[in-house]
Amino acid sequence: MRQNYLVDHRLLFLFGYCFYLFTPILVGTTEIFNGLPGIELYRTAFALVPDAKLFQYLLISSIWLPCFFLGHFLFNILAKKKASIELFPSSPSTYSVSYIGILLFLVLVLFAYLGRQSLFGGYGSYDIGARGKMSTLLMIYNFFLLYQLISRQRVSMLMIIGTILCCLFLLSMGGRMYVFHTFVIILIYKTSFSERRWKLSSVFLFGLLGLLVASVFGLWRMGSSVGLEKAAYSLMAEPAFTWFSTISYLVSNDIPYFNFPSNFLTSFLNLIPNTFFSLKPYIVSTASMVKDYQNPLGADSVWSTFVINFGSVGSCLFLFVTGFVLNFLKYKSYRSRFWGVYYIMICGLLPFQFFRDGFYILNKQIVFNFLLLPAVLLSVVNCVLYLSRSSRQPELNPEPTDVIA
Repeated sequence: MRQNYLVDHRLLFLFGYCFYLFTPILVGTTEIFNGLPGIELYRTAFALVPDAKLFQYLLISSIWLPCFFLGHFLFNILAKKKASIELFPSSPSTYSVSYIGILLFLVLVLFAYLGRQSLFGGYGSYDIGARGKMSTLLMIYNFFLLYQLISRQRVSMLMIIGTILCCLFLLSMGGRMYVFHTFVIILIYKTSFSERRWKLSSVFLFGLLGLLVASVFGLWRMGSSVGLEKAAYSLMAEPAFTWFSTISYLVSNDIPYFNFPSNFLTSFLNLIPNTFFSLKPYIVSTASMVKDYQNPLGADSVWSTFVINFGSVGSCLFLFVTGFVLNFLKYKSYRSRFWGVYYIMICGLLPFQFFRDGFYILNKQIVFNFLLLPAVLLSVVNCVLYLSRSSRQPELNPEPTDVIA
């Protein structure tokens, strides 16, 4: 019997699409959460959006979903061969990832020490540098944890402990989005690759646990007591307040059909480390492309980001290509361990970060943290293995371990 993904990019995209694009409308047009922090300010700003612009927003948003799925189905037509999910065989490189786990744990201890003033302080001790380092480290942990999880072997206990500690440290700093990424990739693994795959009931309970953890830590960092309404507010305020960027765009700008994606293209300059020189001055921001654009809480709604970069019609084409590429990566994930991990890592972005982080962050995640850096680390491991094996058995000609096995 062919085994497929129970949770894949389609379901995760659909969740984020509904949560981030329509929750703000619900909060803005109803009386829920009256009296809670920021709600009155949000509704005052929401009322400034002209009805005609709100209709355009809903029309464009409603077209995005079929465009995304059309891209997905086009690849299905082109790729006729079907495959089944199964654990990949273990290899010297998968076992050697445990040594990378030792290195990551040392880095974790160092980052925790350097950011000790931010630990367990929530927003009261917010330090963007310390949280940024810990967030990046968690993404690397997630990659190599998955690399062993989808292989037929025991996972390094140090890798598991390090991932859990990294999540706890991030939550203590007031960061939830990157921890959600860990929840999502574990969900995909347990419903697809695990020998004891979760059923829908387990998926529901795990999702409920994730939302509960997010709500509790959201209220804790606000210094608020836990209650049902406040827990819902802690979750739904995230997409609503992210929508401030879309409000400012709709109020002050006309929506073009197409636009030149200056922000998208220059965001790739962020891949270059700033150690020796900074290319940040050459990165075009979304705010510089339009009038009176504001994102007071730092997050950019995916709607304003895509429309500012590509326009209304262009954003539909971009999402069509996105659906096609994600299905291509899913196809690759059946046959390659490396691309399997890469696909799951990108899926981890879809329900939350994809819909609230601009290209400046997303492209660095997708290209550098998920692809280039892990590939370099695995290449180093494989080179060491190859040289070690050659020195021990000079009379043999062993095959090198494939970086993207």
